[in-house]
Order: sequence, then structure tokens, then C-alpha cells
Amino acid sequence: MEPGRPGAGSGYDVSGYGGTIDYDLGYDANGWDTNGFRSPEADPDGRAPVAVTQGARTTAPRTTGAHVVGTHATGTRTAGAHSVGAHTAGAQTAGIHPAGVQEDTQSWEPDRDDLWSPEAPGAGRRGAAPVGPRGPGGPRGPGGPGGLRGPGPRRPAGPGGLRRSGHRNPARTKVKGSWWRHWTLRKALGVLLACVGAVVVLGAIAVAVAYQETPVPTDAMAATSYTQSVVESSNGTLIGRFGTTNRQPLTYNQIPKTVRDAVLAAEDRDFFDEGGISPTGIVRAAYEDARGNDGSLQGGSTITQEFVRQYYSGIGTQQTFSRKIKEIFVSLKVGKEKSKQWILTNYLNTIYLGEGAYGIEAAAETYYGKHAAQLDMAQAAVIAAIIQQPSTYPLAQYRPELEGRWHYVLLGLVQMGDLTPQQAAAMKFPTPGDNVPQIFGPNVWDPYVLAMVKSELQQVYGFSQQQLDDGGYVIRTSLDDAKMNALYQAVSENEAAIDEDSSYYSWKSYMHAGAVLENPANGAIQAIYPGPGYVGDKYNGTGRVITKKECKEISCEVNLAWQAREQVGSSFKPYILATAVKQGMDVQTSTLDGFNNQYIPPDTDPKAYPTTTPPTAAGWSKLVTNDDAGENGPYTPQMAMAESINTAYSDLWHVVAGAGNETVTNNVGAMAQAFGVDTTAAGITGKDDFQDVYGVTLGQASLTVIEQASMLATIDDNGVYHDPHLITSIMRNNVPTLIKMTSYPVFSSSPSLNADEATQVQYAMSEDTASYGTAPTAGLSNGQEVIAKTGTTNIAQSAFFIGAIPSQALVVGLFTEDQSGKTSQTLNNLGGNSQGGFGGTWPAAIWHTYAEDKFVPLGIENFTPPVFTGTAWDLVPPGLRAPAHKKKPKKHGGPTGTPSSPANPYPFPTYSCDPSVVTCGAPGGNQMSVNATAVGGAVGGIFAGLPATCLWVRRRTRKRGPKRG
Repeated sequence: MEPGRPGAGSGYDVSGYGGTIDYDLGYDANGWDTNGFRSPEADPDGRAPVAVTQGARTTAPRTTGAHVVGTHATGTRTAGAHSVGAHTAGAQTAGIHPAGVQEDTQSWEPDRDDLWSPEAPGAGRRGAAPVGPRGPGGPRGPGGPGGLRGPGPRRPAGPGGLRRSGHRNPARTKVKGSWWRHWTLRKALGVLLACVGAVVVLGAIAVAVAYQETPVPTDAMAATSYTQSVVESSNGTLIGRFGTTNRQPLTYNQIPKTVRDAVLAAEDRDFFDEGGISPTGIVRAAYEDARGNDGSLQGGSTITQEFVRQYYSGIGTQQTFSRKIKEIFVSLKVGKEKSKQWILTNYLNTIYLGEGAYGIEAAAETYYGKHAAQLDMAQAAVIAAIIQQPSTYPLAQYRPELEGRWHYVLLGLVQMGDLTPQQAAAMKFPTPGDNVPQIFGPNVWDPYVLAMVKSELQQVYGFSQQQLDDGGYVIRTSLDDAKMNALYQAVSENEAAIDEDSSYYSWKSYMHAGAVLENPANGAIQAIYPGPGYVGDKYNGTGRVITKKECKEISCEVNLAWQAREQVGSSFKPYILATAVKQGMDVQTSTLDGFNNQYIPPDTDPKAYPTTTPPTAAGWSKLVTNDDAGENGPYTPQMAMAESINTAYSDLWHVVAGAGNETVTNNVGAMAQAFGVDTTAAGITGKDDFQDVYGVTLGQASLTVIEQASMLATIDDNGVYHDPHLITSIMRNNVPTLIKMTSYPVFSSSPSLNADEATQVQYAMSEDTASYGTAPTAGLSNGQEVIAKTGTTNIAQSAFFIGAIPSQALVVGLFTEDQSGKTSQTLNNLGGNSQGGFGGTWPAAIWHTYAEDKFVPLGIENFTPPVFTGTAWDLVPPGLRAPAHKKKPKKHGGPTGTPSSPANPYPFPTYSCDPSVVTCGAPGGNQMSVNATAVGGAVGGIFAGLPATCLWVRRRTRKRGPKRG
């Protein structure tokens, strides 16, 4: 054995600092146990304890109350000596060490009262001598000078005991961090509960902060306001819809109680008694899902949560924890800030119910063809059942699932007290119908009109396609249902009359009609004939069903009144007259050169006179003729308009037009623009324009029916132009959009002068329906004055009649599909009438049919009396001037059937200067001999057999707008 250390079998492991723990005693070499306390034998200053070997100590009974005083080799305690109890077996005396025990030669400070002063090396903690046996009085009996504690209660120390006055208590000392070195079940449970509590507290704080920081969105999600835009007639009849989102909001009071109760029974039976969320509802839904009673999954969300999810922007539907928390917070706030009625109303107006229907009203119309207020309880329960699966339940293959959900709703109504069990049992499932709203209304003209309204919304108001589809606008138009029906009926009746009169000259597939009725006071289009109908429609609304093949043949999807551009013939002459009046011509006192067979000077030389001999100078026209050789001589502007004298107005054109070019519009072109004509599309201005060609006077340019109606309505309204339009109001959520309409005076910026000059044009156009006019059959039975003009092109490929009373302006046009000049398509002899292709025949007949139906009942309307301003113009060469004679009535009409040769419908009138009787001249002026005039009349006779206007015009391929996609 190593000197100074215990033997091998001693049971101790004694070490210095950093030693291992002796688990027999529970202390390490430095006196620390596993709980962080010091051994009683340990040095209070942290030094290593004195090495003690149990095997070297003998145990003897302690003498009660006394110790044998031991002698110390190196010093004694300064506060008084202890006596060491005697041992019966191998008693020790101070300073004597058993074998194997090393003497501790360390000396203690004698001056310190609170330190140990060992009296003998190897002495124990409580005495200088080896410890004696415990006395019967306990650890510190009354007489024990220093013995160890017995099992009894602790007594005050005797005079020889451990404690002394002024000595620091060397009891157990706690070491920082040592608490974690030894774990017990109680300690682990305490730590766990403390952590859980901390998490709960921190979570509650976080929830409170997050709740306060989560705002209720101020803006509703854009999609909640999405709904298709609706177009209506002035009578409120549906014309069509833009978009597919069908939503029709209702107020709370407009939603019937049956519907509200059914929805609550289906989605949230405790809605009026809960906050924004329902914990019990979530638990109930989980329980029902686990049971799977009806095979459908139950939802734990309240109506408030569903509403928040689909109504407010920024909430979303992603399946994430953060989004769900945000939804819950917003639902709680909305449930606190908003009334239940407000939440339920908006929910029922925004919920998707399948088949493009959003909201209860749209669903009622979609599935049962009635308003929500008209639904019975069984039908309301079906709609409420659809809420859960709106994309599938309406489908026929999911009918069993829908019926199962319907029974669930009925059960809820019974539980809520809204139905008795007997009432629910007696109900039969009301099968939802297929009443999905169509894009177009019920009338044959609706597709055409809807395309026009869309164009106006986009071009005039700047609407985007998304605004049209999802904006929820209600667009009211100026179309009058009764006038629309009357106009279609007028076209249908006359087409039928054409077919009835002649099978050979019947209405062909290449023949088209277009008509527009405009209100002169504001430019509103009140009726329109754009075409016979789309594929699947009945022809003109009453005839055969239009097939795809026929539609292609007749161009059924082309809007013939709006998109088709046609040569308008002599119905362009009012533009020429209006330009002359604006430049100061007095219509009543002026004279036009109406001699037949003339060459017209260019518009760059307005002072030159026409000639009957071919000119050598450049810029002159080809030979211009009138419709009849007898139409030869001076004419007043009114008579020249009524009889449509080509030479008179061609000459007037060259006087007033002024020169133009590709970048400069001449006077006639400017007047056409003022009347609303797109002169570039018409070919009047721009590249390869007609403005400097006399043929523009005779209708060489291609205009639309609406443009002609706009011109007529402007003249009719005393010279004030109004944009032709269909839209009269645009509403969204009861908020109107400002209607845009351009109005301005055409003739003069002075309102009075503008009106005066317009009345002169009215005066000039007032004789066309007279017996000597070109449309005598168009006169009205009540004697109503009409301002009018006919228009016919050569070989009768286009024919127009424009006519107006003070409150209505109606234009009718007939035309062929191909107007290239290389086709046999013509309106000649239409209906077996030799004048069938003239504007005064079938176009005037359609106009007259409508006017008798709708104009005559209005009573007599008076035009403003004409006010003649300006000066008298005399455009007749001085040598041919003579006073005008009163005109004889012009005969009209012609044989029916097929004539052997085209007959001239206009016999010779009495003209101002009859070349067969007198010399047309005046002293001092240029004279034209009778022979020369006779030659001119003879040449004119050659052209008498030609149909229509018998003039050369440059042919143009008719322009059409794009088809509706």
C-alpha cells in the first residue's frame, strides 16, 4: 500500500480537487455531493479535506459528556481546547497517529477566530482527537464537550462542541449551475409546466398583437363586383349582354325570408347568435365528417368567414396557416363592426351558385326562370344546397348528390323551426331548369345592335373589354321596340310584294336592304334595319330559319345599315346645295345651269361655264347627261333637286367645291365631314380621293346608311349636327356615366343664320314627293310636308330614299352585293317594275310603308318657314338665260312586267327654254343656236334609254366593316 493512502478494500476513493465522486458516501474528494452541497468534513475554505482512513480508526464507546483531552503536536485551538473522548479499543492520544496515517503538518493562523486550528494531524471536523462514540443524549448532549450528533433532536452545543461564538457557519454551500446536474421526476414536471405556461402566455400576447395589427380591408375584392353588362332598349327590353358573370344585387328587404332561412339552414344555423367564427361549428363539422351521414363534407367556416374570403381583397383562398389566421381575425372584426343583415345581404349577392350565376337573384332566374322573391321554400332550399358544390351540383349527373344536400337543408329548416317535419316530408324535389341567360335578347336585330353598342362604348367612352364583361353596367339605348318592329315589318312587306309581283325579278340573295330612323333633335337612333338575322334566326323575324349556307350567301352577319358602304347616287346632291348656301347662295332666287349633255369645268376654275363640246383642256369632266333629254335648261335649285338634274348640280359643284388634294379637304369634302361622314372611308378625301371629281356630286363616293341619316337629320334640325348614337344612359351601381354627344352648327356659328340657311336647304328638298318629283308615291296621306331626295346609280346597283318630317328622319337603301362594275347584279326591273331599281320606287315604298304607320299618327308637323339669305346666283351662261316657266306635273310610274326595252319613266317637262321653239339667248350675251341646242337634245335622246342616272362614275368596290367576332 502506498504510504499515506487507504488500503485497497477500504471502500473510499479519496482524491484532491477534481477527483471523482465516491458514490458510497455521496461526496467527491473535495467534499461536494451530486446535489451541490458540501460534506461536513470538508474544509470551509474549499481546500481538500484531511485524508481519513477508516481502517486506521478504532471505534470505542464515547464517555458521556466528556472527551479525553488530546495533545496536539503542532498547535492548539485559540478559543479553548477540546477534550477528546476516550476509546475503549485502541484509544488515541493527541499527536499519536495510527499506522499508515500521514501527519498533517499544516499550521493554521492562530489569530483567526473563525478558522479551524487542528490540534492533531488527521483530526476530524468536530474535535482535535478522533471521534468517540455517540452519547445517549444525542449529537450534542448537555455534558458532551464535542461529541457528534446522535439520533435525537439537535441540542445546543456544549462548551467543547463544534460551534463557537463568532465562527462562520460552515454548513452546505450552493454552487451556481449545479441544480441542472441532478434531475428528478418532480423537477422535470415542473420545468415542463413552466415551459407550457410560457408558450401559452407568449402565444396569447402574439395573438393579441396580431389581432390588433390585422386591419379589415377597406376595398372589396374586385371580383365581387364583377358582373356582365346588360344592354337594353329604351323600353327596357333586353338586347344583349357582355361577359358571362351574371350578378344582380338585391337589398336585404328584397331577399325573401324563405331564401334567407334556407341559406342559413345549409351554411350556418347559428349565424345570428355567433361572432365572426364558430368553434362549436368547427367541432360539429369535424364530427359530421367523421360520421359521414349524408356522404358530403361539412364546413366549419361561418357565413361571415365565407363572406370575408370571397368579398375582401387580400384574404385569398390558399390553404395556408397564415391566411386562415388572417381570415379568422378579419371575420371577428367584421362580425363586431358590421351588422348581421349587412353581412348576409352581401354574402347572398356575391356567392357563386353555378352556371355563371352570382347571387340569389341571378340563381333564381337561372334555375327557375323567376325572381328570387317568387321562389317557394323547396326551390329556395335547392339554391341553398347548390352553394356547397356550385360547379357540379347543377349538372345532371350530380342530381343524386344535390337531392341529398337538399334533404340536409330541409332537416336544418325543421331544426330551426322554419318547417314542421310534416311539411318537409311532403315536399318534392323541384328539378332546376336550364334558363341560363343568353348573350342576345329575343329579337332578330339584337346581335347587330349589340355590336354597334359595343363599338360606341369602346370608341366614344373608352371602355375596355374587361369593363364591358365584368363592369356590371346597364346600358340603355334609344331604340324603340315599336318602331323597330314597324321598320322590320315595312321591309318584310315590301320584299314580299317584290316576290309577289314578279318571280323573275324577285328579291335575290345578292340584294340587301338597310334603314335607319334618327331623331333630328339629338341624333338618337330610334330604329334600324341592319339585316335579316343571324344563323338560326327566322328571316326578318318571321320567315324561314336562316341556315349557315344562306347566311354566307346573303352576308347575314354584316350590319347593312352601319358597316356596308354603298354609292348613294343623287342623294349626295344636298351636300352640294348646302355648301353653296353656306357660301351665300339664295335658294329661292338663284338659277342653275341644267342644260343637258355638258362637260363640267374643273373645280380649280369656278368661273368657267360648262360646254357642250368636248374640251381640250385638262381637268374637265366627261359628258354629263340628265335622265331625260327634255331635262334641258335653266332650273331653280328647288326644281333641280326635285327632278334630280345632274348637270345643274354637277356645275354647282365645280363653282363651290374649291380645289383640294390628299392633305387638303375641299369645301364639299369639309361639308360632308361636318355632316358626320367619314370622308376618307367614303373615298371623298385621302389617297385616290373623289373630292375633285364631278362624279362625287352624283354619288360616286361610298357612304353608309347611318351617314346619310345623319346628314338628313342635321338639315331637319335647322342645321345643328348631333352625333348619331344608340346609347342614352350608362349606369353602374346606380351611378351614371356622363353621356358624350357632340353637337354643333353646320352652316354658321351664328345660331340664327345657321338656322336660316338650313331652312333654305329644307325648302329646296321639299318638292321631291310632289307629282313632278322623283318620288311622288312617297307622299303621306295626311298631307304632311316631307323633305326628301332619291338616289340611283347607273345600272341600278344602289338606290336610296332619304325623307324626313320635323321630328323624324328616315333613310332606306337597297343595293347589290357586288358593285364592281363587272357583274350582272342589278336592281333593274325589281319586282317586275321598269323603275324597280330607282330610289323613288322600292326604297321609297319601304319608307312610305313605315311613315304611314308611324309618321301619320303624329299629326301634321310644320317645318320652320324658310328664311332666304345670301344673293341670287345665276349660273346659266348669259346667252342662254331666260325667265323660268311654271313646271308641269311630272308623270311617274311605268308598266309592270318585263318591258321590251327600258322605258324612260320621266316624260319631257316644260323647261325654261324650249330649243325647238325659241332661240335661248338674250341680247348682249353668248347665244346658243337652236340647232346647237337641238343637237344637244338629240344627243341627250341617245341617253334617254339608259336606266337610272346614265352617267359615268368610277366604280368602287363597296367597303364593309369587320364582321362581328
